[in-house]
Amino acid sequence: MIALSGTVIFNILDYIDPPVTKEGFRYMPTESLFKSAFLSIMIGSIVFIAAVRIQRQRQSK
Repeated sequence: MIALSGTVIFNILDYIDPPVTKEGFRYMPTESLFKSAFLSIMIGSIVFIAAVRIQRQRQSK
């Protein structure tokens, strides 16, 4: 889940703010990599916590 969300977030960030120099050359967007890694870890943790809560609710019934 984290790898998939990281890829999706990276592509969105790359589309919104493309990494191009003044001369028109593309470069490695380290800022987008760090942002996508951070956001994918956050999304993964939120999904994990939600899944655990849903499972606990179903077991208690």
